[in-house]
Order: sequence, then C-alpha cells, then structure tokens
Amino acid sequence: MKKKLSFLVSLLFVVMFTVACGTQDNGGNIQQTTSERSNMPVVDPIVIRFGHVGVDDPEVQTQYGALAFARRVNELSGGIMRVDVYPASQLGSSVEMGHMLQAGTLHMADLENASLTNFVPEAMWSDLPYIIQSYEHARAVYDARSSVSRWMRPLFVEQGLRVLNVYDTGFRHMMNNVNPINHPRDMDGLVMRVMPSVVMMETIAAFGSEVDTTPFAQVPDAIRGGLINGNEQTLGVIAGNRMWEFQPYISMTAHFFGLRKYTFSEVLWQQLTPAQQLIILEASEYATNRMNAHHHANEAILLQQLTQEGMQVTNLTVANMAAFIEAGATVWPLFFESIGSGNAARGSVIIDMVSSYIP
Repeated sequence: MKKKLSFLVSLLFVVMFTVACGTQDNGGNIQQTTSERSNMPVVDPIVIRFGHVGVDDPEVQTQYGALAFARRVNELSGGIMRVDVYPASQLGSSVEMGHMLQAGTLHMADLENASLTNFVPEAMWSDLPYIIQSYEHARAVYDARSSVSRWMRPLFVEQGLRVLNVYDTGFRHMMNNVNPINHPRDMDGLVMRVMPSVVMMETIAAFGSEVDTTPFAQVPDAIRGGLINGNEQTLGVIAGNRMWEFQPYISMTAHFFGLRKYTFSEVLWQQLTPAQQLIILEASEYATNRMNAHHHANEAILLQQLTQEGMQVTNLTVANMAAFIEAGATVWPLFFESIGSGNAARGSVIIDMVSSYIP
C-alpha cells in the first residue's frame, strides 16, 4: 500500500512539473509566465484543520505525529496545501471533535478508539481488557488488509468518519496517589478516571474501583483536589504530562491497548480532489509510521524516566496479573451484542476473528 501511494504521488508531481515547466533564466532556473502558473493547480489550495487532545509538545507522540503530517502535506503539495494543528483540546474533547468531523466543521482529528465507540459501537472490541496480547498481535489485527479492518472501516464511513490510518500508543497502566496496586483488591475504594467509553468504565468497575470520566485536560486538578485518586494511561502520555507530579504509584497492568486513529470528516473528504486525497493519505501513512517507530524506540526510556522522577513502579506477579485478566474477562460478554451490530452471537464470532491473529 505504501509503495503504491508513493508511486502515485510521485506520478502526480511528474505531471505537475511537466505542466508547470517554463523557460530558464541564465542561471538555469525554471521561470514561469503568468499563463503557465495558471495551468498549475493540479493540487488546489486548501487549509486542513487538524485537532487532538495531546499536549503541545513536539516530543510527545500526538503532536510529534501531527507536525510530521503537516510537514509532509506541505512537501507533497509544494506548499499549496497547508495543515493547521490545534493541540491540547483547543477544539474540544475527542468526542466533541468527533461530532465536528461528522458535521463537516473540522477536517481531521487524531482520536482514541475509545472516544470513537460513541459513534461506532462495533469498535468496542478494541477496548476490551486484554483483547490485544502483544504488539505483534496488534500489528496483524489493525493492518488495513486484515479481515477485521475490512469489516470495521466501512462502519465508520457510514457514520461520517473516514479512518485514514491507525497507530498505537502502547499498553495502558494504572496510576494513583494512594497506594501501590498489586491485585484488583488494591483498587477497592479508589476513584479512577477513564475515558468516556462504556467498555473502559465497566472494566474499571470490574477491577473494583469507582469510575470517573473527568475530561483529560482536567485530570491533574481533579487528582490534586481529591476528586479522584488516579487514572490509567500509556507511558508516553504519563511522561508527556508529567503525571508523576500528582500520582506517585504506577502498576504495570497493561489492561488496555492504546489505539489512536487518524480520522477525516467524510463530508469534507468527498469535497477534496483526488490529488488532495492522495496527498493526505500518503502524509497520514508517513506520520503514523513515524509515530509507531518513535513510540517503540522510546518506550524503555520512558519507563526509566518515570522511575528517575520518583514514581514507584509495581510489576505484577503472574498470579496477580491472572487476577486482573480474570476480572476483565467478565466484561467481554457484556458487549458482544454491540460489537455484533445487535447480534451477540455475531459479536462472539468477531472476537474469535480478532483472537485468530494472535501469533
């Protein structure tokens, strides 16, 4: 897919160059007349508004990728297309941006799968606890050519959301400011924040804690103010938001797999020219590949950073991890019907299909 996109984009620019060629000055530089420049718009000008909830830090995965996407669009279009990035929830929460995509008031957003289940309930399977067994399993399942992806992506289009590419942020782990979590019983009495996903909410409740869905941007103040005791996140988000400053305990529970999707407004996608669509697809693949590489190269470093900053890291024993897995398994059947578009038996078959990709 990547080679095909690269070939088509290269072919596009050969055409643009051929159309655009003019006379040369004495220094051998191409010069164009006004009439020749008027023949150039193979790619029409457009400003793509791109939002995400991650912090405005180019070293943090979400902003790192958004800036890579913007640069790539600029490069491929010769500066004709521009991407304006709005980080740190400037345009609202992930769910709010999802509604903006549907309405056509926002072009593109980097959204968590959990928030997208509010629009496509079938996507809940991806948020089930311990459904993803490893990074190898994730790569196989989320590959655009997999039977799972070929089933899922049209469901998003039906809801006005076009998934361009996906990338992972790693496994999610428990943090809090009360005590180390070694076993689900250690979560009893804690108030834990999760994303507004019914799967995640049911999972945290199954682990034994009270559930909270405070918006991400408000989590630090909510913990410092005693409204909640902790939350669960990936290592990159923990480090990028300096969460050790208000949560000293982290337990390596790896209960959810962090998946994010580069999502475009279907309404606005259909208004793009084929050349614009091609550039956005290639830039999206470029950015998500870079983010995956960035994450996997830095994961061990991030964990070391948390330790150096004073977080107490708890690695679960096999028996204690099994207790979390067992508690999480009670959640799965609750969502078979939603995953199967109203048919629980079909939902169970889909889960088997996901499991078939385990290496």
